[in-house]
Amino acid sequence: MVSPSVLSFLFLLFTLTSLANANPEYPYAVCIAEGGEYAPDSTYQTNLHTVLSRIISDTQIDYGFYNSSYGQNSDRVYATALCRGDVTAHTCLTCLNNSRSLLLKQCPRQKRAVGGYGECMLHYSYRSVLGYYDSDFRVYLGSETNVTDWDKYSYVLKKLLPLLKVKAATTDSNLNRKYASGNATAPDSQTVYAAVQCAPDLTVAECNDCLGGAISELPKCCNSRSGGVVIKFRCNFRYENFSFYEPTADTQTLQLSPSPPPSPSPFTTTNSPESTYHGINCYMVRSEYIDHQAASIWPK
Repeated sequence: MVSPSVLSFLFLLFTLTSLANANPEYPYAVCIAEGGEYAPDSTYQTNLHTVLSRIISDTQIDYGFYNSSYGQNSDRVYATALCRGDVTAHTCLTCLNNSRSLLLKQCPRQKRAVGGYGECMLHYSYRSVLGYYDSDFRVYLGSETNVTDWDKYSYVLKKLLPLLKVKAATTDSNLNRKYASGNATAPDSQTVYAAVQCAPDLTVAECNDCLGGAISELPKCCNSRSGGVVIKFRCNFRYENFSFYEPTADTQTLQLSPSPPPSPSPFTTTNSPESTYHGINCYMVRSEYIDHQAASIWPK
């Protein structure tokens, strides 16, 4: 058995979907060993299926945040789900249904797992997953394509993402969604599109802190990449060089002044976390827990 100290900095590998299509899905599944495994046909397994079925059939909540639990004592299962703020209730529940199938297939016995697609995230556990705690769990997803001039591109990102962060943290006018989207263009750079989101139960300070931490991870995820995603338990952001979201009344559009000469910035450091796994281009998903016993790799 690998010791917890060795696994305190754990990297999982998984392949990205092809970005040849106009709107990549970025599927991911992380099987968390903390909490152990449940036995086939156990009460815990029955409760897990029950709580997930409750979430994907809940048509009463139309702002994309779902929270449920089922069972008693050590067999109780907790689950939360968060859909991107621009998607319809139907699209949200469809995405969550697909995420349920993905996690149950890729993490068939783990009591705790996180996964989803570009439009939603599903998280279930043997203990409550509500409340804000800034764990070191991260999922990094990066586009397969590079930008021609990262200095100019990252200049636009540095202007857009902090603006969206503040807006998402301070507003709940859009159906109680702590969500913001927008695009920005500089005269000498291409347009960048981005969306940021927090779980709606977070406070302004918690949302700001969560998104600030996620945005600071961008160099580890996506240095020079035309698109990328950083996902934490309670917040996430995504950016692309094409529009991937449905505009809302609050969608931001920025026309920036020309980018200044290149200078050191938080978005132009560290090496890209790319590696090779069985001849396939892969990206690292960081899942950091001091009490992990093991980890799984997806796809298998």
